[in-house]
Amino acid sequence: MKNKTYHTIQDLLEDQSFNKWVLDNTSDSDFWDVWIKENTVNKNLAEEAKDIIVGINFKKETVSKEKVDLEWEKLASKLNHTTTKKVKQRQFKINYFSAAASIALLISLAVFLYTNYATVTHRTAYGEMTDVTLKDGSLVTLNSNSSISYSNNDPRTINLSGEAYFKVKKDISKKAKFKVNTKDLTVEVYGTQFNVKTLNDKTHVFLEEGSILLNLNNGKARKMIPGNYIEYSSTEKKIISENTKSVKDHIAWKSGVLTFENTTLEEALTKVSDAYGIQFKFLKSETKDVLITGKVPTTDLKICLNAIKKSTNIKIKKENSILVVY
Repeated sequence: MKNKTYHTIQDLLEDQSFNKWVLDNTSDSDFWDVWIKENTVNKNLAEEAKDIIVGINFKKETVSKEKVDLEWEKLASKLNHTTTKKVKQRQFKINYFSAAASIALLISLAVFLYTNYATVTHRTAYGEMTDVTLKDGSLVTLNSNSSISYSNNDPRTINLSGEAYFKVKKDISKKAKFKVNTKDLTVEVYGTQFNVKTLNDKTHVFLEEGSILLNLNNGKARKMIPGNYIEYSSTEKKIISENTKSVKDHIAWKSGVLTFENTTLEEALTKVSDAYGIQFKFLKSETKDVLITGKVPTTDLKICLNAIKKSTNIKIKKENSILVVY
């Protein structure tokens, strides 16, 4: 323990000594008391970790680089196999030398098309998050049940479904714009950091750093400055909400937590439903208006629901595939 270093909330959540210290305040108390007093960063990390410990550590699930590379290899192998098979079916019509030339030409063409025009897709399942590094060095963090896709020859034009946080790298040499397309709008940037969520005929955009331009599907455009939040409805073809909130309200999901501040239970469980693809039913309508304040983890559904139940004094029972709230 004394040889370990702690830089993130995850480091503390996965440390048995820290968990015991939080729960009973006796295990290694001298070490943790001194560690917290070393600097403000340590103190803030400890406070954040304490808020979301409910008895069990949770683990952030990610899609490894090795897994992505393996899928690429499978696709390339399939493409090569299909091309070779088609050529062999026609070999009896041509001589050996012309066949060899045709195979070489087709393979070269297939590789060229695959390398330059193939569509790349990154996808997450319910309860899963992953980080993606694009060819230009831009970083994308995908939230649960989300996906991005782009062409190999244009990796700075992204199609988004779900929610993602973008940290765009400036392309100074080409001055190339970076675009994120949803069915409602297009976000145009040069280099910045922002969050986009598209769900249920609405797109939510939050700008943390830099500047962006929104091209809405109603034909209008809208510039945003840091701290701006906009919610756009594709059915109403207009901006239905616009305000300035704390950064944590919009990107807390990146740390594996949901932050609530006087949030109704209905709104809180809607966010859980979006993350895990489950349905909730309220036995009494007045229960929807119960307020909740605090943080709950999102990387483990059981822990998440237990935290909400303790905070609101409710009960949740599974009936068939629906979770009923009492």
